[in-house]
Amino acid sequence: MHQLPENHKEKDSYLRIRKVLAFIQENLSEDVSLDRLSAIACFSPFHFQKVFSVYVGETPKQYIMRLRLERIAHYLILYPELSVQEAALQCGFSSPSTFIRAFKKYFSITPEAFRRLSFDEISRIGTSKPNKGKSFMPDPSEFWSLNPNEEEVSGLSGMNIEIKTLRSLKVAFVDSHLGDEDAIANSFKALTRWAEPRDLINKETQYIGVLLDMPFFTEYGKCRYRACITVAEDVSLHKEAAITLIPAGRYASFSMKGSIRAVFNNLVAFRHGWLDESGYQIAEITGFELFAENPAKKPYESIQRQVFIPVKPA
Repeated sequence: MHQLPENHKEKDSYLRIRKVLAFIQENLSEDVSLDRLSAIACFSPFHFQKVFSVYVGETPKQYIMRLRLERIAHYLILYPELSVQEAALQCGFSSPSTFIRAFKKYFSITPEAFRRLSFDEISRIGTSKPNKGKSFMPDPSEFWSLNPNEEEVSGLSGMNIEIKTLRSLKVAFVDSHLGDEDAIANSFKALTRWAEPRDLINKETQYIGVLLDMPFFTEYGKCRYRACITVAEDVSLHKEAAITLIPAGRYASFSMKGSIRAVFNNLVAFRHGWLDESGYQIAEITGFELFAENPAKKPYESIQRQVFIPVKPA
């Protein structure tokens, strides 16, 4: 969702739904009832469900359930000390029985059994999920293989991974999905078209891409990507570009160039080639990339970027 419709009515509906999607992302573990979401969109609940389904391709209930279950799948693998019940509560499920039924329906396995799976077995679950994207889309098995080869691991070990403490960054953003080959470039173009006339882009501006989903538990075409620019503290919310904070904290960082596929491959290698021996664990499932140049004006794969992954002591 990065290109604004030309029709005024459709554009208004689009922007309202985009506002709701940003709210869901920031409040996934909280109250995201139909009444609350429709009020944010300023639609009746009936009309909101209809419009949401047109733009998102899922009903609000389906969308929220999927995001919660995919987040829990990450938690179960990344945090072995976290109980299934705690993971469910942190992701917005108030009833363990409701969560277990939903998880088994989605992944065809119970949460406890899922946690005991090997990475190869998890890969088979992932590659069995339908992939309805366009022909350019990579084979999902490439992303679902969680065991990088020795060359990938040794390549990452030469990337000079550093631990950095970052201050929080206020950013304006536009979200898109990776199912579109030009999604990243187009979302930065849309953001740039909004920001430049408002004098929000200058020599101090930083261009940031946030990976909201990973194709290990999310169908590739549904993986969300957030195009961001840093903005001053006094910049307020605007209906065509939302505002959020990238939190301060400790991040593992490495430099790279390449396609989005190369980014994901390096993240897998990072997880299995460095993290296990580092004394750290991943703090949150979302990381970000900081670009040396605006991806609206230069091909994504040719831009040098610094990848940041939030970490905490293991």
